[in-house]
Amino acid sequence: MSEERKYFDTNGVAEFLDRSPGAIRNLVLRRNIPYRKAGGRLLFLRREVEEWVDNAPGVRPEDIEREGS
Repeated sequence: MSEERKYFDTNGVAEFLDRSPGAIRNLVLRRNIPYRKAGGRLLFLRREVEEWVDNAPGVRPEDIEREGS
C-alpha cells in the first residue's frame, strides 16, 4: 500500500522537485522554500511545497490552453 507522504526530509523534497539536496539547502538558506526545523532536522510539509510550486512565477497550464483557443 503506497501512502502519500505528508512531509519530506531534504533528500525527499530534492527528489520530489528534481533538484539536488545542495540546491534545496541553498533555497532554505535564502528562505525561498517553506520548511520546518524539528530536532535539528529540516522538514518540508508536502502541501506547503506544492503551494510554493503552484504560486511560483511563470506560465500556468491554463494560460497555455487559452493561447491555443
